[in-house]
Amino acid sequence: MNKNRQSNQTYFEKYLDVAPFSLALWRAVEANELKRVKKHYKYKRPILDIGCGFGEFAGVFFESTVEVGIDISPTELLKAAQGKTYNKLYTEDARKLSFADKSFATAISISVLEHIPAAEKAVQEIYRVLKPEGLFIATIPTDELYYYLLYPRLFEKLGLKQLAHWYFRLYNKAFKHINLWPQEKWLQVLKKTGFKVIHSEKIISPKITRIFDLFLITALPSQIGRWLFGNRLVWGLTWKKKLLNNIFNHLIDKQSSQGSNIIVVAQKPD
Repeated sequence: MNKNRQSNQTYFEKYLDVAPFSLALWRAVEANELKRVKKHYKYKRPILDIGCGFGEFAGVFFESTVEVGIDISPTELLKAAQGKTYNKLYTEDARKLSFADKSFATAISISVLEHIPAAEKAVQEIYRVLKPEGLFIATIPTDELYYYLLYPRLFEKLGLKQLAHWYFRLYNKAFKHINLWPQEKWLQVLKKTGFKVIHSEKIISPKITRIFDLFLITALPSQIGRWLFGNRLVWGLTWKKKLLNNIFNHLIDKQSSQGSNIIVVAQKPD
């Protein structure tokens, strides 16, 4: 793709190049929120990307390479290395980082902490490796996800509460969610560790969450392709991407004070 043309694309259009509709929608909202946060809280380098996976998020969001990416999966990091998004990649457990104290000015984790058992230990390690006045920026699903997903909401309205709970358990198993804590608990964990929370907001509106859930089944062929061939199978015509982008812009303008996720900016004191 022409580089200038790509730079003119929205985050949503760019994520459609690497992810199916539902996941592109989710990632684009996170990217838009990170961009908005960046305007108010200027984060510095070097940056540590925690749970970077194969670089799906950072490969679109960052215009220049990220200093360090870590993930617990060596397979994911091999894919990330092909994208040349990171200067260095390490197989690391976020609960026991090998980096020296005060190594990074900024740490980010995009929908990662909910996957980590004893996530408090990961927060403590992030605090340790950050420099004084360093920022930790995270997006995290919360327990409110249940109330905004389409199918649990639909099943409950039909009086099928057990089916709603079954679907939610299946959903969390598929996405490997371990910690779906309330926003207040995440903030308590950060504050108890020593962080000063300077920004906290709900994101991924109920409408976007329901649309994500509605079309999630369409992501299955892409995910099967990833299991079989190591890469997601994504396709889309330019006109289709433009049409979907117009819909996305309408949805993003309708964001509300409710949300299934939070974005948090926490600072390590001087």
